[in-house]
Amino acid sequence: MLNLTEEALHLQCRALNKTEAITLAAEALEAAGYVKPGFLAGMLARERSVSTYIGAGIAFPHCAKENLDLVIKTGFQVFQFPDGVSWGAGKVVFVMIAVAATENEHISVLANIADLLGDEVKTTLLANAKTKHDFIEQFEKV
Repeated sequence: MLNLTEEALHLQCRALNKTEAITLAAEALEAAGYVKPGFLAGMLARERSVSTYIGAGIAFPHCAKENLDLVIKTGFQVFQFPDGVSWGAGKVVFVMIAVAATENEHISVLANIADLLGDEVKTTLLANAKTKHDFIEQFEKV
């Protein structure tokens, strides 16, 4: 189970496109001490090879395997985009969970997120949450 804290949650975010959204994510991961400078390039490389859109209005950007050396420690940051961000191919993201993970830890984080956020109704509720408390409460509902 992921432990989402208010410090790791960013509400009312805006981005013109997925590159801008991923840039926000990389900056937040670096500011939180999870990654070294240059992690953004690894995240963008990963996105170019395979989209990190996982369905139901959710994206899960993380770095390419070649950039794992830029991860200091495993962690994540969550972003709410109430107006959505185009992720290409008609996909729109309302909740983005950016992950920095050593080795294959991102797989267990992704599994937790998939369990938590498996439906569009929940994504809609998260996208419309007005406070961090409300978002976290909805995020943690089973």
